[in-house]
Amino acid sequence: MKMKTNRMAFMAALLASTTLVPAAAFAQDAESPSDVEVITVRYQYIPEARRVTSEVSASLSIDDLLTTGDSDLAGALVRITGLSTTQGRFVVVRGLNERYSNTLLNGSPMPSPEPFRRAAPLDIFPTNILSSVLVQKTFSPRFPGEFGGGVIGIETSALPEEGFFTAGVDGSFNTITTGNHGLTYHGSDTDWMGYDDGLRDIPAELASVFETTRVGNNLPADQQQAIGRSLVNSELWVIQNVDTDANGAVSFNAGDRYDFQNFSLGVIAAFQYSNAWETREGQRGKGRIGAGDELVYENGPPLADRSGIALPGRGINNFLGTENTIDVSGMVSVGVDFYTNHSINFLTMALRSTSKEARIEEEFNAGANGVFRTDSTEWFERQVLFNQLTGEHLFESLGGLSVEWRVSDATATRDAPYQRNAEYAHTGAGYVYEGTVNGNSTSFSEVEDNTSDYGIDLELPVELGSMDVSLTAGYANTSRERDAWTRRFSFAPGSVGIPSELLSSRIDYIFANQNITDERLRLIETGGLSLPEAYHGQLDVDAYYVGADLELTDFVRAAFGARFEDGELSVDTFAFPASAADSGLVETQQQEDYVLPALTLTWTFADNLQLRTGYSQTIARPQFRELAFAEFFNTETDQRFQGNPYLENTEITNYDARLEYYFGREQFVTVGAFYKELTNPIEEFIIPIGDGLNTSFINAPSATLTGAEFEYEKTFDFSDSWDQPFFNDREWFVKTNYTYIQSEVSGEGSVTVAQGAFGNPQALVLSAAGFIEDGRALQGQSEHLFNVQVGFETFDGRARGALLYNYVSDRTRAVANLSDSLPEIVEQVPSSLDFVYSRTINVAEADWDVGFSVRNILGDGYSATQNAGGTELAVDTYDLGTTFSVSVSRTW
Repeated sequence: MKMKTNRMAFMAALLASTTLVPAAAFAQDAESPSDVEVITVRYQYIPEARRVTSEVSASLSIDDLLTTGDSDLAGALVRITGLSTTQGRFVVVRGLNERYSNTLLNGSPMPSPEPFRRAAPLDIFPTNILSSVLVQKTFSPRFPGEFGGGVIGIETSALPEEGFFTAGVDGSFNTITTGNHGLTYHGSDTDWMGYDDGLRDIPAELASVFETTRVGNNLPADQQQAIGRSLVNSELWVIQNVDTDANGAVSFNAGDRYDFQNFSLGVIAAFQYSNAWETREGQRGKGRIGAGDELVYENGPPLADRSGIALPGRGINNFLGTENTIDVSGMVSVGVDFYTNHSINFLTMALRSTSKEARIEEEFNAGANGVFRTDSTEWFERQVLFNQLTGEHLFESLGGLSVEWRVSDATATRDAPYQRNAEYAHTGAGYVYEGTVNGNSTSFSEVEDNTSDYGIDLELPVELGSMDVSLTAGYANTSRERDAWTRRFSFAPGSVGIPSELLSSRIDYIFANQNITDERLRLIETGGLSLPEAYHGQLDVDAYYVGADLELTDFVRAAFGARFEDGELSVDTFAFPASAADSGLVETQQQEDYVLPALTLTWTFADNLQLRTGYSQTIARPQFRELAFAEFFNTETDQRFQGNPYLENTEITNYDARLEYYFGREQFVTVGAFYKELTNPIEEFIIPIGDGLNTSFINAPSATLTGAEFEYEKTFDFSDSWDQPFFNDREWFVKTNYTYIQSEVSGEGSVTVAQGAFGNPQALVLSAAGFIEDGRALQGQSEHLFNVQVGFETFDGRARGALLYNYVSDRTRAVANLSDSLPEIVEQVPSSLDFVYSRTINVAEADWDVGFSVRNILGDGYSATQNAGGTELAVDTYDLGTTFSVSVSRTW
């Protein structure tokens, strides 16, 4: 692990280097003769994308993606001012986590296959299917009202300019993972494709009673035995040691255009397959404040007493896990342009990400006074299917009326069959199977999220006296339904139990068919005993908006309007099958109407110098799983979640200002500030449940967020200054941005928590001071974000290279629960220094694009800790290594 001070020193050095050369350039510009006639061209250097909008925004183009070399959208977005990601998948905009942001694909909302988040994970979007990405940080009525941090607008290509076909391959290796010791299990024969061949399907014996009966002693002995024996054994139980493979990927992109007399037809298709491995080896632990206000591990004595405990230390879990991720994506877009001003486009897209993981974890358990090992095998299939029809029309005969419409239907699923773990106890001579009902588990879970959306946007330019005015209006209807469930089973000892000599055998020998009998092992259902493990959620939003964009003078522009939203949300938890754990009631029903105003002013008070200011009111709704009074297990953090049906919407007031100066083509400096007031922000908190810890949710009374942003981009042409080939045939650039964010959550007032069991929640109103440390930061908010890119591109565009650095300061991963002496968990996000180079070379009279990159050159790792009373405990630590990759592609 690298020290945080080293990262800060490196960041300061890079930032200093970006300011030295520009100073000389400015000084040189100031020496121009004074007797030259000056012709002023207003807006000469302001990019079109920023000139035509009144909002504070940032964008990524195809050139930006080529420069950074990022393979997925999540990795690319961290280069934008004020953006970071959690888990490398979910975007954080201006310190507000993914609940406060929206992702739109060609204007339509994206569903999420994740059971714990409504936001779509952006790592499943390969960059080869994108044409541009817009991040808008100020609210405008055209976008959904759930807007706190910003909206991410993803655009795909419609009609190509000409026919093309591109094929590419790339490979990479990681210094921690590739060729080193890792773990896996057999699985099915088609796992390498990211698809199960049917091995993991729910067996027919279990499927026949899945929705009508709980599996247990209530079933006839022969039926219970048949269900237990029907579960797959060795292929999904036995963990194997392997030398981990390198990573590889292939991609294909093709398109063509057909021009006719009054219309043009275009087709674009893209496909990508990747297979990657990651091994993580580190330590985990959970701490609480014990006697004498001393921070101690949950399953161990104080740190001073840890000596002499072998394999592992008391309270510390050693873990080793290897994850194999297979991504498959495909897209087909068919577009028609007709009669110059009209176009219709159909898009169908499939994004699939499958992960297969084997993990071994060792821990000391103080309650059992022993060392234990848990072996786990997992398989997750995440998939998004998206279909969309869009149209754009310009009616010159109607005064230049512009009409854009869209219809989309999308389904996101996450299937997790056969999540398994087996627990072993250390006897001094080695590990033996624990042999209890808690010593093993097999679970099946599924999430299905369906989102349909249709809408229309109208824009009409008019003249009011000497003013140019653009009037806008629109309507949108969005419906989202989500179903999620989990079923958990275990083999319990029968009337006699497992023979002691069998406990040290391989796990598939223990769970062999001859041992699944009424005397030795019986399959029973262990989930859903205290809380249901299934829910159905539905959100319907009807919205319409009106607005106007006015050029008040040659120098002042105003955009204002309001969005009207009528939202109905319901969440119902239930059990499989219906039981005492299901009250039969719909626990959460909310209907809220909102009028959400927005106003932005743009003042161009000098050539290429403008000031933007903005004011708006927006909301953030609770997510389904946060409202569902059900229990789910997050395998990524090894923590259980339970919802709170008494959560309310968060209401947000936003203030923005940004000063922009454009001093050359693609060269600018901006300075901005923002302030947000949040009423009822939703925060996580930790609660002790038995011997473990669960995470739930509350509405904090209020919070404020204040921040400042700085951007600087400049290009340099050294061809006249340096008589060297490396300098005189290319343009150099420096891009840097910095964001400072400070937030405070109020602990004054009350909070409502959900208590109760068997699906009957009860509201308990308590003092917020017991859950929230007054003045602490919002969960997931970093104080400092910093990016810098230094690189070049040759004048002929055949070579480019860049050194990229990204820094994110510490942030809260899990908030404290003061009433239960549980301190917050703070994560130290790894900094990343990357080098990317690509070049077009001619081989056999054909152009080939060759790329090379080195990621995480500094070798920074991940760390999460708890701190109290001067003591720091490791909660989650592991190394990430450095990744080297090479790519080759050709376009015909």
